[in-house]
Amino acid sequence: MFRFCHRLWGLVAVLLTLGAGTALAQEAPSQVVPEPRSEAMPSLSVEEIGTPTNALEIMLVPLTAADLAELAEIWQLHLRSALEDATAIYLDLLEADDATAEILRQQIADLREEESLIKANYQSVLEAWRAKGAVAEEIAPHDAYLDALTVAALQTTDLRTLFVFAVDWATSWDGGLGAILQIVGFVLGLWVLMFFARLLQKATKRALDRIPNMSRLLRNFIGTAIYWAFVVLGALVVLGVFGVNVTPLFAIFGGLSFILGFALQETLGNLASGLMIMVLKPFDTGDYIQIGTSAGFVDEMSVVSTKIRTFDNQIIVVPNAKIWGDVITNVSASAERRVDLVFGIGYSDSANQAITVLKELVAAHPMCIDTPEPEIFVGELGDSSVNIFCRPWCKSDDYWTVYWDLTGQAKERFDAEGISIPFPQRDVHLFQVTDAVAKT
Repeated sequence: MFRFCHRLWGLVAVLLTLGAGTALAQEAPSQVVPEPRSEAMPSLSVEEIGTPTNALEIMLVPLTAADLAELAEIWQLHLRSALEDATAIYLDLLEADDATAEILRQQIADLREEESLIKANYQSVLEAWRAKGAVAEEIAPHDAYLDALTVAALQTTDLRTLFVFAVDWATSWDGGLGAILQIVGFVLGLWVLMFFARLLQKATKRALDRIPNMSRLLRNFIGTAIYWAFVVLGALVVLGVFGVNVTPLFAIFGGLSFILGFALQETLGNLASGLMIMVLKPFDTGDYIQIGTSAGFVDEMSVVSTKIRTFDNQIIVVPNAKIWGDVITNVSASAERRVDLVFGIGYSDSANQAITVLKELVAAHPMCIDTPEPEIFVGELGDSSVNIFCRPWCKSDDYWTVYWDLTGQAKERFDAEGISIPFPQRDVHLFQVTDAVAKT
């Protein structure tokens, strides 16, 4: 229980340090001189059977791999000696009556506590040796010995003794209760980690909001990247606090990154294109863009793709490499936009009257701006109509409102003013052929 609380408190301290950032420098406290060690206090040794495991782990820190190799042999002998004593009692248990069997089982239980401590210390020595570069061929016999002991203990112990052991393990702080508390502590640590990760992400976004001319896409990407980096590093810290050796994980991540680098070349290309888009900022979230045959508003952008929402609320997911390799038209880049309208009138109608009507409509529309000035003129003489070009200016967000309003209003005013809007037509002339000409 003490080891669990110690680990949990260490986890909270680490997370508070990561989440709160660098604290302000404070005045150094006065130096405290430790009291001398009492002569009555018992001395601890890395070879002594009664040495607590947490104390042994501290004493193993300065030892070299060679020292730990010799120490592993010593603790193996301690474990062997304890098992020999337990084996002798097990043999007596096979021939004992009920009354004597209960006494022997109690002796086994007492020896089991000592055996568990020796085994824990033995494993601590092996872990320290492995962390300092133990040769696989040298440490393998020790691991095999421990595994064989576990299997042999299950096979040679009678059912009643196994049941007693199971109950003792489930109700002990070093067994089932400790495992449950460690699981709860691990889940609690992950929750605290996620909480601080969100706080850090929000603080990062607030700090980036103060930087002018930074793309919202880049701000969101940096915030998300910092969030996941904090989560990954924090998860490794949590695993380390609860006794998991995270060193092999780094080797696994290194191998996976090398393999994924070849397998996900296109994804990495999309990532590079996404970073270029975020840095050079050809568009941002909320902009209306046209890319090839796709057009719509930019909803969001990840490291590999961009989501575009069309006017009819369809979602188009376009790979970033395809966007960066194509022509990008950002319709929302400018604050004002020109609305290009073409109205065809009949050749028999007055062009000046039509121009006057359109000028009145543009001047009366509340979303048309005066600067730049609108342009209304005869643009071309078509096959079936005289085309009047109407080019007012408006805010980019009002483009389609102005376009649709002026189109409908022009139709109604032209009808009221008697100005026709012709449709394509063709005159067909028929010539009568006489019989004399037909015979020739």
